[in-house]
Amino acid sequence: MNKSETAYAVGRHDRTGTADPAPGEAGKTEQRLWLTAGLSGVILAVELVGGWLANSLALLSDAGHVFLDIFSIGLAIYAARFCRLPAGGRSSFGMHRAEILAALVNAFTLIGLALFIFYEAYRRLQAPPEVRAGEMLVVALIGLLANFVGVWLLHGHRDINVRGAYLHLLGDTGSSVAVIVGAGLIMLTGERRIDPALSAFIGVLILYGAGRLIREAIDILLERTPRDIDIGQVEKKMLAVPGVATLHDLHIWSLCSNVRALSAHLVLDEAGQRDRDAITRRLRELLRDDYNITYVTTQYEDSRCCELKKD
Repeated sequence: MNKSETAYAVGRHDRTGTADPAPGEAGKTEQRLWLTAGLSGVILAVELVGGWLANSLALLSDAGHVFLDIFSIGLAIYAARFCRLPAGGRSSFGMHRAEILAALVNAFTLIGLALFIFYEAYRRLQAPPEVRAGEMLVVALIGLLANFVGVWLLHGHRDINVRGAYLHLLGDTGSSVAVIVGAGLIMLTGERRIDPALSAFIGVLILYGAGRLIREAIDILLERTPRDIDIGQVEKKMLAVPGVATLHDLHIWSLCSNVRALSAHLVLDEAGQRDRDAITRRLRELLRDDYNITYVTTQYEDSRCCELKKD
């Protein structure tokens, strides 16, 4: 008896397709990114002018952070468009991994900015210049308001580059709060070292965001199982599908932040052999609805053949 094997690709794909979001959803995401970029441009201009007038390194550091917010959003827009290119030729999975490269570039530029801030903060701690705390406070309040709007626009998106831009804005919101508190303390105490100390704090926030982006990007490049998926639990749920006797060679990985893939060999019992299409549909719905896995390849094997093979 020959081994009976069949491979299926299930989900919102065919062999040359992709799992991109619906066009309307992608358009709304891009529109929000453009709006956030515009807000960040206003914050950048205000903080550059305000930081220069107030002689505040904290504001200028925050302006550098905002510049990278804009850079991050630009990368997210570019990656979103690039990833929607159709699969084909040498790119049989499409260009989904382009967003991971963009995220890594973004993260390493963040690290470079943080190191520059630390250096400049150290210099100013040695010889703290005069800081105009009143102007510093007004500019930080304007930045905080605009950041709140940007965070609201990007909250809840799964795309790694959109989340990268969101993390930028979230960190910048925290640094705006710190600058407001610092400006108040300078006005109350006259201690000028508060300004470079705040700059170092902003640098730490930037490094933290960069580290998270690098960790997520490396997980995807190494094809590790997504952190929110318990592969043992997935196996149990697949085995609970009627007709599936056992399974082996189960792999789950991400093509990019919002496209997940699974491959597995499933051994079917006699009932399962008679209705493979029904099993395929159940698996597709289970993996899509419970784990957002939309690219599934299963290889079906006859349990009787597996028993003969063991003998």
